[in-house]
Amino acid sequence: MFKFTLLCLLLCFNVYLLGANEFDDDLGGFTEETSEPYDDMAGFMDEDEVLDNVETVSEEQAYTLSGELAFKTSAGYKKHEVDGSEYSGINQAQTSLYLQLDSKLNDNWKLRISGDAFYDAIYDLRSDENYRQSVKDDYRTQLRLDDTYIQGSIHSDLDVKAGRQVVVWGKSDTIRITDIINPLDNRVLGMTDIEDLRLSVGMLKLDYYLSNWNVSMMVIPENRIMTEATPRGEYFPVDSVIALPGGVDDPFPNLEAPSTSWDNMQYAFAGNLRLDDGDISFYAAEVLDQRWHFNEIPRPGFALSERTVSKVKMLGTAFNLIEGSWLFKAELAYLRDLRYNTSLQKKKRLDALIGFEYMGFRDTTISFDLANRHIFEHEVQMSTSADMVDKNEVQTALRFTRSFENETITANALITLFGDSFENGGFARIWGEYEIMDALSANLGIVEYIGGDKAYIEAIKDNDRVFADITYSF
Repeated sequence: MFKFTLLCLLLCFNVYLLGANEFDDDLGGFTEETSEPYDDMAGFMDEDEVLDNVETVSEEQAYTLSGELAFKTSAGYKKHEVDGSEYSGINQAQTSLYLQLDSKLNDNWKLRISGDAFYDAIYDLRSDENYRQSVKDDYRTQLRLDDTYIQGSIHSDLDVKAGRQVVVWGKSDTIRITDIINPLDNRVLGMTDIEDLRLSVGMLKLDYYLSNWNVSMMVIPENRIMTEATPRGEYFPVDSVIALPGGVDDPFPNLEAPSTSWDNMQYAFAGNLRLDDGDISFYAAEVLDQRWHFNEIPRPGFALSERTVSKVKMLGTAFNLIEGSWLFKAELAYLRDLRYNTSLQKKKRLDALIGFEYMGFRDTTISFDLANRHIFEHEVQMSTSADMVDKNEVQTALRFTRSFENETITANALITLFGDSFENGGFARIWGEYEIMDALSANLGIVEYIGGDKAYIEAIKDNDRVFADITYSF
């Protein structure tokens, strides 16, 4: 609680210092950040893009190749051993490459192919730590296909986009309520914002435009699920997190994606209405859940079954409202057919979020989100570590951003806490971004995990670290 209070005081101090500045009611910043459902074909550069510096493909240029080359490192400053391996000290030395090819096929059709790869030398430099092979498999190297799709217009009011892509639902940048289409890369909790964690999924997406309405329909045949932290690794110390009858199996059961079949096909629908001072969206989906569960409920004396995810149904809505220097937002989602580890009964849940962004101080944004997830017919045993969910799961997020020197330097702070009185812990991250020169930028920050009543957060509370990266964009 002391850490939370200290961070809040620091944030308030920054706001106090800004009090002498003039209030700026220019809403240009809101226009840039608000979700725009109608610009999916505008220059082929929508809000889902990973890079900010991708050039628009001109009529004379048939394709554009862009990308990023980055080096990332981090160091843990608290002693903490997991499964016999020590993770304090320098624990990352990663070189990564992202490539993106955009091609204009003709006046109506465009193609994107992108992918990323990385190699983390720390697992070779610290080979004496005897990391599990599964940890090295998941964190040492990666070769992945990202956004890869063809996009075009089949009518003046009808666009189509087919292939791996990201679809962002909802209004919050920090807490997911209605944003359920794309799974996340959950290997390192708290180190990266959600916008950089979404995994592209193969789908066919149709967009129809009528006056102020945009209607989207999606058919999703690819059963891609979240990338989890490796069991018995630094961010998933299962022996400290999960208490099951007879103990936890070694190796921990695999997490398997559902098979590809007509029964497992996913579907989604969205209707977006642009208003004079905001927008409102309506959602319906039958997609894979963002939580895994055992195929069979754990029983004493029996080996654990494999883990999987199942399909859930969701109805939801979200809206933004601009009022002066304020942006108000809200989301609501009703989910059914949720599976848990300690109950045979499928559950229903109501998720709600309210929040705001304030941009009245020059070059500064302050945002606040508060969410609650209410499980209907909650059973007492669901609060144990096999599920770790209470009847009401409260999450709070406070974010502060300020830019300096014509936006060449940006200071950021984010704190996310769980529980109605923050008793379940969370994490805080403070970082700065510096644009050294055109195409070259650097990051430096610190993340601290705040222990609490939840077994998972308590188990990783010593994962605190400082981190840095330098990125060349081309």
